[in-house]
Amino acid sequence: MTQETTAVDTSWCFGCGKENPIGLKLDMKEIDGVWTAYFTSKKEHESYGDRMHGGLTSTLLDEVMGDCVFRKAGKPAYTAKLEIRFRSAVRIGETVKVEGWITSRRGRLVTAEGRVVHEDGSVAAESSAKMMLAK
Repeated sequence: MTQETTAVDTSWCFGCGKENPIGLKLDMKEIDGVWTAYFTSKKEHESYGDRMHGGLTSTLLDEVMGDCVFRKAGKPAYTAKLEIRFRSAVRIGETVKVEGWITSRRGRLVTAEGRVVHEDGSVAAESSAKMMLAK
């Protein structure tokens, strides 16, 4: 399903942009068809009690699934629906693996799934998304 990617400036993307001073600067790689990034939470990502904010977990999942769809389909995609099941908290200072992959495509509508995985291999959060490809 990989196609030539439409030229889009992502340098200021909050998730992956290298120029955004407050961005996450995720470095995503495809490993066996799964988009993968690693992220280490910092004190400024805290919700309370030495745990990463759930909104940031959501952002990580949305970003990795969205980038997977963008790279595989060759054009930007916009999140139409995002569902997340939180299983356990991510501790501040922990490095997690974030994964995303495509499960189906019907016209411009692409369905993807993802997960955040703790250092010990257990799952912190799982997600599914419906993404609409740009015209």
